Amino acid sequence: MDSIIFQGNVIGMLMYIIPALMIFLFLINGLEDRLVERKLYLACGIGVVLGTIAELIMYVSGTDLHTEELGYSSMILVTPFIVMMFLYRGAYLKTFRLEPAAVHYSGGYGLFFGGTIEFWKLLLTESRYPDMSVGDFIIITFFGLASLLFLGGAAMWIAYAIKNENGIRIAGRLTILYLFFQYLYASALEYVHFGLHNLELVIGGLVAVFIVSSALFHQAYLRLPKIRS
Repeated sequence: MDSIIFQGNVIGMLMYIIPALMIFLFLINGLEDRLVERKLYLACGIGVVLGTIAELIMYVSGTDLHTEELGYSSMILVTPFIVMMFLYRGAYLKTFRLEPAAVHYSGGYGLFFGGTIEFWKLLLTESRYPDMSVGDFIIITFFGLASLLFLGGAAMWIAYAIKNENGIRIAGRLTILYLFFQYLYASALEYVHFGLHNLELVIGGLVAVFIVSSALFHQAYLRLPKIRS
């Protein structure tokens, strides 16, 4: 029960995978009979697969690591491009983008994509820093939950943009926004692991990230198209 792998998996499931599923079910509530069941499963599954691949690339390349020379600069500047590249590619799959309900499928894809990335990221953080306090762990975990919301909303906005043939432009703007998100997340990591910054500033950054991520997701949700029988 004290295993790092066990703790990371349980917390990751509770904070990321289960919320991703519940939010996705909320998105498609009342539409189950109008959507293709196979594609609903595909959206979730592809999100898990591409999220795992994206996190693996970041892990192998070391972009998520702190260095004495650069700090978290690699994570701040490189990670958003890796994440958005895979997020865009999944939303652009022919299986989804040609569907009238493309945004609904992309919402599920983005939620599970973000949930999977944060799941593995949490597991890696816990294995690298097993002596973190409960408070520090909560801060990191909630940054991950905000990221899940952000990527879920971002996938829907990209799906809207693909329909209007300006997907690359919107993905680029979201990448810049995610870069600032990563900057605030890096500041939280510096506070947790190295005692830098003030707790008030870190909490303020977390609140700001949650507000922006929730607004992005909520506005995308409000624009969901009506699906006819």
